[in-house]
Amino acid sequence: MTCEGRLELDPAHWYHLMGIGGVGMSGLAGILAERGFRVSGSDNRDSDTLQRLRDLGVTTVLGQVREGAVGADVVVISTAIRPENPELIGAHERGQPVYHRSQLLAAVMDGQRKIAVSGTHGKTTTTALLGQTLVECGLDPTVIVGGDVPALGGNYRLGSAPLVVFEACESDGTFIRFGPCSELITNLEPDHLDQHGTYENLCRSFDEFLGLVPDDGFLAYGCDSPELAAMAAHAPGRQIQFGLGESAGLSATDIQLDRFGVSFRVLAEGVEGPMVRLNIPGRHNVLNALGVLAAARELGVPLEEAAAALPGFRGVERRFELLGSFGDALVVDDYAHHPTEVAAALVAAREGFDRRLIAVFQPHLFSRTRDFLEDFARALTAADVVIVTDIYAAREDPIPGVTATGIADRLHELAPEKSVEYVHDKDDIVAALGRIVQPGDLILTLGAGDIRCVAERLAQEG
Repeated sequence: MTCEGRLELDPAHWYHLMGIGGVGMSGLAGILAERGFRVSGSDNRDSDTLQRLRDLGVTTVLGQVREGAVGADVVVISTAIRPENPELIGAHERGQPVYHRSQLLAAVMDGQRKIAVSGTHGKTTTTALLGQTLVECGLDPTVIVGGDVPALGGNYRLGSAPLVVFEACESDGTFIRFGPCSELITNLEPDHLDQHGTYENLCRSFDEFLGLVPDDGFLAYGCDSPELAAMAAHAPGRQIQFGLGESAGLSATDIQLDRFGVSFRVLAEGVEGPMVRLNIPGRHNVLNALGVLAAARELGVPLEEAAAALPGFRGVERRFELLGSFGDALVVDDYAHHPTEVAAALVAAREGFDRRLIAVFQPHLFSRTRDFLEDFARALTAADVVIVTDIYAAREDPIPGVTATGIADRLHELAPEKSVEYVHDKDDIVAALGRIVQPGDLILTLGAGDIRCVAERLAQEG
């Protein structure tokens, strides 16, 4: 159980964050430390992220035990922390107030103009791209993003302006805690059904989230998503539609894709605007950029100026990230963990490169694998060769009958001509690729778990 209501930051308090090495927690820990708060935290494994926090004066502890949070005034958890966690049990036994990460994020942003970025796909890239664009255009916002962004030096930056751009994840429905904020919503599809239960429940959460837009704020949304467009029609604030359809206020034409980027011309209310160059690949990133341009324009940045800032963005870690080569094959890693994202990553690889495509896929969550097994298999048919490895459980226990072999088996049925292999142990994937890979191939690792370690090992072995 967590405390209900508002968390107010107190400079005299000591804040202890469980799972402090996670991408959501670490950014908040860094912001608190840079603001002079006493911060500590625990995690189950060491990492470069923990070292960066230690360099800021944050006390970090490996392992989570009953005594781990002793003395802290406030304990903060995420949805990933289970009720049976011994450190959480200890905090409850001692009567320490326990708050959810979303409540801490709301407290960190208190008193500032807030721009929330959400949506089923693309929110991390879009948050980072909007944040960097506003920085380059002189607005100096605070940026809080769910991924490491080289240009920001991590997953957050502190700005001097009373403006914060932040990623508002819909996964557990806690994004309704952020209070009045303008919003940029990329799209809406079924996902996170382990938390929401049904797509209808997810839509209800988004509907409530849309209601947070103040009358003097704005809502920029991807109008190519029909359910999102229907809900947005009843939302408050100024509305800006972006997409590739005719109804969009901001759209794109003359889209040209190449190996690691895309160019297009903006159409603003049907009038040709500036040419845009993105140094991140994929047609899906055209939509992310249109959302950024819409939000930046609402914040007073001229369209031409915002467009000129976009080429400087070089992406987010784990978003179609080129890590090196394995023999004569390129190695790219991507965070794709939903069928639409897997399909988009494979399309980007196919359109940008004239190479045989090897996909190495690690499903994320048993519930997501169960809910989208057919869609994952269909998305993976876009690759020439597929290796599927075991499900990354994350916060879940196994579900009887749900396995990664189910994806591989269905893929065999859909595309019997494809080379499909199930490899149980990630350590054996490199050996399997050694037998499969040919000169000139592109190896694309896909998943939100720890599959990146395979890509890193491939690149290290060269």
